[in-house]
Amino acid sequence: MIGNPVRLITALAISLGVTALSNATALPGRDRLFQVDLTEFPRWRLIWLNKLGPTPFDCGRMMVEPAFAVEYSVSVYSRPSASRQRRYFVTYVTAERNLWQATDAGRHAKEAEAAKIRRVDCEIPSSAAHLARQAWIQMLSGSQRPRPMREEDAARSTDATIAEFSIQLPHGKTLYGEFPVELPSGRKTRALIELGDTLINYCEAKPAHRQTIAAKVERDATRLLEMLKQEH
Repeated sequence: MIGNPVRLITALAISLGVTALSNATALPGRDRLFQVDLTEFPRWRLIWLNKLGPTPFDCGRMMVEPAFAVEYSVSVYSRPSASRQRRYFVTYVTAERNLWQATDAGRHAKEAEAAKIRRVDCEIPSSAAHLARQAWIQMLSGSQRPRPMREEDAARSTDATIAEFSIQLPHGKTLYGEFPVELPSGRKTRALIELGDTLINYCEAKPAHRQTIAAKVERDATRLLEMLKQEH
């Protein structure tokens, strides 16, 4: 049975919270995501997106690539409805095995074709989706726009779990950012991964419990937006 990798990520982030927070206080500009090199490992990226990115992500997407565990993603997106009002959904996808290892970093694409995935689709209140969207956009643009990764940052990221955040904007534009989850730079990056964690919990919960978790999604997103507002 596949365990919940997100809880591991959150535990690791919390365990390093004191150090990360002190670093963020000393160097506030570092509480940002890193730029994503979309040209790196193109064959692997195509496999990754085909298996774990099956939906739109106009309200945000988090794709997580652990070094040795299974990859997974969570996306928030809208769909038109018969009433002309848009409806909002969350999709959580996990692989049955580590695709990076199974395909040898994309060199053996056929290995991915047989790999099964688990997918959970849920509708989510528009208020929660709108707040998540605002949080994603603000963490990926303006003064929070992702920064280049330096040599020392890359060294710290070796064998780390990498979380990539992205969001589709109008007119075909997409924003991207990433960071090694075990070593988040500060409270805003931690808050963003916690928001992704809560969205996954929403998908995994029983329908009767989802309203409560949707309220937590809104609280998590609002808390992050307040952090961002305080620094402007």
